[in-house]
Amino acid sequence: MPVKMNPIEPPAADAILVGDPRRAFALAQELTVQPKMSHQARGLWGYSGVSPDGMPLTVQSTGSGGPSAVPVIGDLVEQGVSRVVRLGTCLAIDPSLRAGTVLLVERAVVDDGAGRALSGGDDFTRPDAGLLGAFEGLGRSATVASHDLVSRYDPEASERPDTGPAIARDLQTAATLAFCRRLGVPAAALLIVAEDISGDRPGEEELWELFRAAGKAALSRLNRLSNPQVKG
Repeated sequence: MPVKMNPIEPPAADAILVGDPRRAFALAQELTVQPKMSHQARGLWGYSGVSPDGMPLTVQSTGSGGPSAVPVIGDLVEQGVSRVVRLGTCLAIDPSLRAGTVLLVERAVVDDGAGRALSGGDDFTRPDAGLLGAFEGLGRSATVASHDLVSRYDPEASERPDTGPAIARDLQTAATLAFCRRLGVPAAALLIVAEDISGDRPGEEELWELFRAAGKAALSRLNRLSNPQVKG
């Protein structure tokens, strides 16, 4: 059954996508002035507003996993969104990767059902080259692997030591990038390592500060792309 977002307010051309509706609400308040709720279908809250620099922006929650994110993205694009940034979390695979590290995804291993269905059989999916270049320096460049299950619920996770080049895993980056590529919409992804392999996790306040900083940095780069005269 399709998900129709039925916008309350039309979305902006630029959208930052986060999984958690509460985080979408907090981030919209942080990045825009007096944001208005634009979507509320199925509890996947979205907000549209204008940044202090005058840039229209939508912050939209997608829920968890590719099957939840894909119909949301499809509806947003039908409604006018033309550039997408995923801002989410991931779990470390590489023992050297510390909790709280921000990753700039340069490619995502397609190891999830939705990503596989949308990638055309490719083993990897990649962000838009222009967005990736614009976001250079916002995080550690990395390959991540997208899966259908959180590792502790995945019975095969411990049997897959050959994770290849991926240093972290998540649930929806591959599907997001693959679907946006199919739609012809530039997309990129910034992921915050929410847990390292020792089980260390940032506190909720620290994690929010990382989201806030990453969101502000992403918005600044998007603004610079839209307005080349903007510096900083």
